[in-house]
Amino acid sequence: MTQLDPDIQAALPLLNSDDAAVRRIALLGLVDYATEHPDLFITASRDADPGVRLEAARALEGQPDAGAVDALIDLLVDPDAVVRAAAALSLSELLDGQAAPVLLRRFAAAAPLARAGILGGLRKLRQPQALPLALQSLDDELAAVRREAVGVLGYLKESQALPQLAQRASSDPEPAIRLAAVGALAYATDASVLPALLAALADNDWQVRQEAAVTLGKLLLPGAADGLIAALADPSWEVRLKAAGVLGKLREPRAVAGLVEAMGHPVSNLRKEAAGALAAIGGHSAFVALTVALDDPDVEVRKIAERHLG
Repeated sequence: MTQLDPDIQAALPLLNSDDAAVRRIALLGLVDYATEHPDLFITASRDADPGVRLEAARALEGQPDAGAVDALIDLLVDPDAVVRAAAALSLSELLDGQAAPVLLRRFAAAAPLARAGILGGLRKLRQPQALPLALQSLDDELAAVRREAVGVLGYLKESQALPQLAQRASSDPEPAIRLAAVGALAYATDASVLPALLAALADNDWQVRQEAAVTLGKLLLPGAADGLIAALADPSWEVRLKAAGVLGKLREPRAVAGLVEAMGHPVSNLRKEAAGALAAIGGHSAFVALTVALDDPDVEVRKIAERHLG
């Protein structure tokens, strides 16, 4: 290197110290130079000490330099779990599309854990070339790979991926992946995903059911009304709350009985959502329930009733 900054010149001997603590401290002092001189951190990523490798992985966060991306991919299989996690996080912060070719090139021969990290790096880049990899990875044996594949597809928003996402939303053995797939279906532009979302409303995991209601609230598909009305009796009040909000947006009169029942629930947030839905739907039964709500112990519920009745 020529014409190095004085800080770098001063740190170079320390980076070659026999003491790992000294090398790590020296590297920390050079973090501001990671973009201009990624080679320093690429070299440090191969250090014998995990602490030094950890700082290198953190410093290379989001760096599109091909060598930096390669170094982070190598760290995805580091013997130290903390280093692996840091490398995966740094890759996930990539925003420059010029990093995509390295990620795509390394994917085929990568170990399973590394494939998950590579997909995590591709997620925000929104590169169409990542679509085949993500679709293929939906059937990977490793849950982490499937989860990242769903994330890539959610960012790409390609309609051709909707059938596979819908299938994963109901069939994946991991609740977290079903939840992510249900959320990714929100970019649909038609009712083709409705059967998958209605099935998700009956999932055995309450968070998946809640996410299904949230996604239906974004899509506002009229055919979802029956499933959402049934969700007003869900064992989880969180699911009931989301279902109530969507039914209010849909102005579904058949939901009034379930919403009136929700007005008696001990959780005030659910009563508030039900009151808002009843105010949106209207009708005699809703009017009666909101009149009763004027005496609700929660001030926010009372405000909704007062505003509507006023």
